[in-house]
Amino acid sequence: MRQDKERGWGVQPHVLLGSTVLIAVLMLALVLIPQTLSRQARLEVLRSHVGEEARVAASVVDGDAHRHLIEGHGTAEELDAARAPLLRLHRAWPEARYVYTMGMHDDRAFFVLDTAQDPLLAAERGLRMSRYLEPFQLREEYESDWLVELAAGLTYVNPQYQHDDYGYFLTGHAPIRDSTGQVSGFVGVDFDLEYFLAEEARFRRIELASLFGALLLSLVLGWVYARHHFLQQAELRRHYESSMNDSLSGLLNRRGADTAIRSVMEGGATGHDRFHAALLVDIDHFKQINDTYGHAKGDSVIARLAEVLRMPLHAGAVPVRLGGDEFLLFVPDCDQDAAKRIASRLLDEVRATTASGAAPFEVSVGVAVVQAGEGGFDLLYRRADSALYEAKSGGKNRYAIFDASMADMEDTDGADAFGSFRTVTQTAE
Repeated sequence: MRQDKERGWGVQPHVLLGSTVLIAVLMLALVLIPQTLSRQARLEVLRSHVGEEARVAASVVDGDAHRHLIEGHGTAEELDAARAPLLRLHRAWPEARYVYTMGMHDDRAFFVLDTAQDPLLAAERGLRMSRYLEPFQLREEYESDWLVELAAGLTYVNPQYQHDDYGYFLTGHAPIRDSTGQVSGFVGVDFDLEYFLAEEARFRRIELASLFGALLLSLVLGWVYARHHFLQQAELRRHYESSMNDSLSGLLNRRGADTAIRSVMEGGATGHDRFHAALLVDIDHFKQINDTYGHAKGDSVIARLAEVLRMPLHAGAVPVRLGGDEFLLFVPDCDQDAAKRIASRLLDEVRATTASGAAPFEVSVGVAVVQAGEGGFDLLYRRADSALYEAKSGGKNRYAIFDASMADMEDTDGADAFGSFRTVTQTAE
């Protein structure tokens, strides 16, 4: 049933599944790893850009004035003057959402300047201002040492996106330096990610299409491999079967018979109440049939005898063409009485075939039976060979049963029944 299903599909399902899964894993790795690295690289480029914007913003702030403002003594005029360069810069940066400065006191950050404090800019971009000296509410996305890095004069950019009521953004901070080179606060730039995320969505669609394509290609390649494997196995089976079967008769040949018969005799029960039989069958006057009717008729005789041997003469019987006009019927679990009945029926079936109008032919049959434990197939074969000689010597078109009187005729030189590939019968036509 499973082989029929495999032939219907043209592949072995387990090979198709296994190869497809393996190829899919490899294909997904080839697709996902570069895409993941590319996504991370794009984020790093963005972080670098945001950090550069923060440094540019820090460079336009008067560090000395900012130090004065951090001390909390800034007037409205001083705040406006210090904020003016940032306002001009912010107006030139449409992608910058918030631009502000901060100071630190007792390891706590607070706002100093905020471009959203300008009413016009706040109205244009819908910004909410932070008041002068308003404490900064630390968010979870900030690492615990970010203030330490800024105090050390380093630029800090958050590792991941942030989100609030206004959307997604990425924040970068850069230190502000006074005339002596000391850090006098830092600038913060909240970079709007609307355009970046739109591009990422486009990349994501490409990624999904790539994944679908990889899975589809995996299925195709898996099927191609499974199909190739199926055809290769089928070709191996054909070669194996051709090496084990006779092409003309369709029966097992010597090699196939050796495998099949020995597996029965060596793999079955070994009780001494079991018997096995062998019937050696030889077509009488086969050379004369070929000379009279032609080789095509001779081939048809072989084919018809093969059909007779394939009949259900006994359960488990193994029909074999040894070569030429020589055949064998191995019958497991068969005593002598049953073997006689099989031989008699075989002769009757051959006669019936001849009576149907086909080219006439007759056969001689040598029958031997051995008891389990008495000997292997080699002994059974030699005894059947001796019985066949007796059948041919007694007039042909008959069968003979091996008995003790034929013991001297056993061919003890042919110890291996199939290995020597010798001729079964010793009688000249």
